[in-house]
Amino acid sequence: MPRFTLVTPTLNQAGTIRQTIESVLGQDYPDIEYWVFDAGSSDGTQAILKSYESDPRFHWRSEADKGQSDAINKGLALATGDVFNWINSDDYLAPGAVRKVAEAFRKNPQWDIISGVTGEFRDPDPQAYNYIRLQMRSSAEETITVGVFCQPSTFWRTEIFRALGGLDASLHFGMDWCLWVKYLARYGQEKVLLLPETLAYYRHHAEAKTSKSSGRFYEDTDRIFHFLNAAVDAPQEFLNERAAQTAPMSFVLSPDFDRSLYLGRYAERMVRTYRKKDPALAREWLYRAFRYKPGVTWWRVKMAVRFGWRK
Repeated sequence: MPRFTLVTPTLNQAGTIRQTIESVLGQDYPDIEYWVFDAGSSDGTQAILKSYESDPRFHWRSEADKGQSDAINKGLALATGDVFNWINSDDYLAPGAVRKVAEAFRKNPQWDIISGVTGEFRDPDPQAYNYIRLQMRSSAEETITVGVFCQPSTFWRTEIFRALGGLDASLHFGMDWCLWVKYLARYGQEKVLLLPETLAYYRHHAEAKTSKSSGRFYEDTDRIFHFLNAAVDAPQEFLNERAAQTAPMSFVLSPDFDRSLYLGRYAERMVRTYRKKDPALAREWLYRAFRYKPGVTWWRVKMAVRFGWRK
């Protein structure tokens, strides 16, 4: 049975972090190493952390960092577990989640990633109103363009997480999805196992990054796609001039990565992005979808009719 390393980055979340910690230490699985990295809280968080010091599984540090990604990478550097994940200090694990993942890894040692379902709830109502999971399509190239990752309930073999270089510390919003893209581009998706069980719960609240700075997620997404497109030698129209001015990212591509399929699906993604706010630009992206990955699908025909197929 594998050993787990779980990490929680936090800053001034005394109101929720106790539930996070209890959800980890309350798991019915013995072999857990748990690290909390506090970036210098001043709201009582550190007093809460000190109250758990008697538990040998629990470790914490309070020190300045460069953001959430940096804190998680610190945990990765210290990790002794075979399986790695992080749980943010406003979210929590479902009871029995670690044991379910451990059993799945024991039965399927060839898998790199095991991902379950995440329940979403709106604070202060604890009742889950929606359940989400990792979105996968028929190929890694298509899955990348979906642009969705389900972090709280996705557990990685630690050696794979490290082989990918950990999280990009320059990203503060889309770092989990970036790691997922790097994995898909390098390894494909044949070693990703989806479980039907709910493994974690994600809290929506007014102070969450998704509520306060949702636009920053789109900026990170544009940047990630720009450098991936550059890595596949995409034409100029697939590149983002603004993203090109930011710190570069590197992607390792599998020899089997299908460049044409990816570019075609990326173009379709851009059609969906612009079909309401800029139909003329959406039409241009539809032309590119046909050009770089020829083929007729019902969706493409529907879009061609919608935009008026003319050139």
